[in-house]
Amino acid sequence: MNIKLDNDQWQAANGTTLGEILADLSERAHAKLRIVTTVTLDRRRITDRDIDPTLLQESSGKYRELVATSATQQAILESARGAIDRFRELVVEEGTSLVGQLRLGVQDLSLLDLWLGKVADVVEIIGNGPKQLGTESPARVVAGWMEEFLEARRLRDTVRMADLLEYEVLPRLSD
Repeated sequence: MNIKLDNDQWQAANGTTLGEILADLSERAHAKLRIVTTVTLDRRRITDRDIDPTLLQESSGKYRELVATSATQQAILESARGAIDRFRELVVEEGTSLVGQLRLGVQDLSLLDLWLGKVADVVEIIGNGPKQLGTESPARVVAGWMEEFLEARRLRDTVRMADLLEYEVLPRLSD
């Protein structure tokens, strides 16, 4: 089987499984600080949903060609910038709505708990963004405020939660 990753090309040894080839492909991309983004097997696009134990055990001899592309994490994040910004805006809008509910003393915190999962996603995205030397990571700053927020949540102090969201967390998620 002929294998191609970006501009590199090689032949798989006879008897090699697709699982071994995909692992090798991933390692080669990782060695160049890249992530495999697309895989095509004999002109058929393979997604993560297609990769199952049966496919991984198949012999490479059944196929002619595997073509893959890779990108840096930064390039992937840049290509997703519009979606990331929209997601951040949505999380901030939902958080703003929660501030109002918390100020009214709403005690059912199930919506808040769902929203916290989205905040964790945003913090992870922020943490994967560009770093500025000599400054604390924006993700770390938000995470610090979230620790205080979670303590207020544990105490069911809705006023403190609302204040932390409105004045500390949401403005930093908006940046």
